[in-house]
Amino acid sequence: MPSFRPLRAAVLAPVLAALLVPPAAAGERNPTGWRLFSPCADNCAVAVFAGPHVDNSMADVLFKAPELPFTWDYRSDDHLVGVTFSRHAATLFGHVDLEPEIGLGQRLGRQDETEVWTALYARYRGFPWDHIVTTTIAASIGFSYASDVSEVEESRAGEAQGDRLLHYFSPEITFALPDRPDIELLFRFHHRSGVFGIVSDARGGAHYGTVGLRFRF
Repeated sequence: MPSFRPLRAAVLAPVLAALLVPPAAAGERNPTGWRLFSPCADNCAVAVFAGPHVDNSMADVLFKAPELPFTWDYRSDDHLVGVTFSRHAATLFGHVDLEPEIGLGQRLGRQDETEVWTALYARYRGFPWDHIVTTTIAASIGFSYASDVSEVEESRAGEAQGDRLLHYFSPEITFALPDRPDIELLFRFHHRSGVFGIVSDARGGAHYGTVGLRFRF
């Protein structure tokens, strides 16, 4: 069987690097270093989002042959509603925010499982057009747990039968008015999978194209 140690190292390395970066490496948004457990002071956020299941493979629509979201194959009988709490913990290189997140989601329709997840997001800020519309892009690593394995996830698992615990990789893009950066319009590809056998032998899991709002406080 092939060894997945290099892949495990590739996934774990960013987490370890983030945890080992000293406070002095933090950027202007966090000049005093990590503030993970301090009271909220414009560094906490709550997001709510919802959207339909995407039948396409994430690898196909985002990486192999990128497509715009309005061309994806959506299911009208399968939706997810989610809510998250996150906070800004540190900034690397002046532009990359590290944001731990916890989330709760409920599938509705064809699938009816409940999901919970915890993740670490790396968010890039500093696009040249931010004076017109403030834009960020972000991606996560983490874990997602579902209350059961649905038939949909079984069918996407390949030779495996699916797992309740899978990797949580959910890239997103956000937009905000420059004078109201505390309210963001977000688009998130809510995705869980076995990530090449690192977390599970399941090749894929359920994923949704979602739209929502994030409120920073």
